[in-house]
Amino acid sequence: MGITIESKNYSIDMGYCGFNRLRQKIAELTGKEIGEHYKELDKGMFIIGMEKEVFFKKYNKKISELEEEFKIPHGILDFLYASDCEGEITSAKCKQIYEIIKDYDDNILYGYCGRKDCAKFADFKRIVKDSIDNKCSMAWI
Repeated sequence: MGITIESKNYSIDMGYCGFNRLRQKIAELTGKEIGEHYKELDKGMFIIGMEKEVFFKKYNKKISELEEEFKIPHGILDFLYASDCEGEITSAKCKQIYEIIKDYDDNILYGYCGRKDCAKFADFKRIVKDSIDNKCSMAWI
């Protein structure tokens, strides 16, 4: 099981770990502070009981503070914090993501390494741009 990210003309497949790495990279590109804070999210997955509630209350408060202080676009936060299982970002929010990622590329394999069409960052960027150009949403399932 994994995730397919798609626009009108393109799609890529990756596992949940690859999707997490992709979103982590976008958080880092958004800014050092949001990148570091996004990494903290992993810690919350291993907390149980009341501690988990306290952790996420503090975590969410910090998101609001960072959003206000650094003027983080809603599209970025919507993409970072949407469900892994299913999500959709509008063309307008894709524009916000594209502004952050347009000058970045890497050779990290975000998709399935054994496949000849293994998803890379450039493939994701193409989907975001296609959503903008065709005024359609980018979705993942």
